Amino acid sequence: MSLPVQVGLVSEGVDIDASELTQVASALSKQVQRDFQPFWRVEATVDAFLSLEDVPVDTWPIVVMRNVEGAAGFHEDKNGQPFAVVEFGDDWSLTASHELLEMLADPFGRRLRARNLLDQAIQLKLPARRVRYLVEVCDPSESDEFSYQINGVPVSDFYTPHFFDPVKAPGVRYSFTGAIDSPRKVLAGGYISWEDPVDRHWRQVRMFRDEFSNKIPHVVDLTDETVFEKLKATHSLRSAIDRVTTKARPHVQKGLQGPVLEMARAVKGTADEARRARAEDLRKQLKSLRARPAAPAGGKKPQRG
Repeated sequence: MSLPVQVGLVSEGVDIDASELTQVASALSKQVQRDFQPFWRVEATVDAFLSLEDVPVDTWPIVVMRNVEGAAGFHEDKNGQPFAVVEFGDDWSLTASHELLEMLADPFGRRLRARNLLDQAIQLKLPARRVRYLVEVCDPSESDEFSYQINGVPVSDFYTPHFFDPVKAPGVRYSFTGAIDSPRKVLAGGYISWEDPVDRHWRQVRMFRDEFSNKIPHVVDLTDETVFEKLKATHSLRSAIDRVTTKARPHVQKGLQGPVLEMARAVKGTADEARRARAEDLRKQLKSLRARPAAPAGGKKPQRG
């Protein structure tokens, strides 16, 4: 049995309340252990830390910052160990969840899975070939509308290993929420990346508009981009793809929107209410424990339960 991965959630230069940080860390830890582990067989814990100095050296950090621009996403430190950078905002927990799950599924940013080209690309006149997909478990359904909540904290949907199945089958779960309902399908706002072994080009299907096309979906040839080739030479595949995709994505949405925002607020409200009630009950019990008379001088010390 492999040792569990230890992940640390920490802010840098951002004033995040310690209560919020610990609540998000708790939700992410539950997501990994309850939702993610049964599908991907990864053991991990997530803990909150108040500063980078508090993070143990064998812990993979997820750092919440401001103004990270194209640097958001997956990185490696000088020893090749993974860490992630998250842009602080209203939906930072959703982004942290995204980066956490992708880091656990592919710790070093270069895991590939060979399968047939997705139908959305074939419909755009690409040849129907066997290609190699980069394993990024949250990208195809990364939009806020496909998220879900844990104790009122928004977290990301993710695809299961069945995402790469050859054909659709009844009763199969292709993503955790069920939003992805067939193999190798990209939802609105998402994308997927692959290498064609025949021409050796890296491409993406994007389900969002960018500077390359106003159509949805459309295909981008990453190998034609000089920036991508330079990044790929010095970074992991995932880090290079994160940077060029983040840079291309229009920054029009700020935080959760519409029904997703309302649902998050409703779930958080009920979770906060339950936490306050439980805290009140515990304080009453603790008060009764403190009210017990002290043991007489020379008497036996109270035993530990």
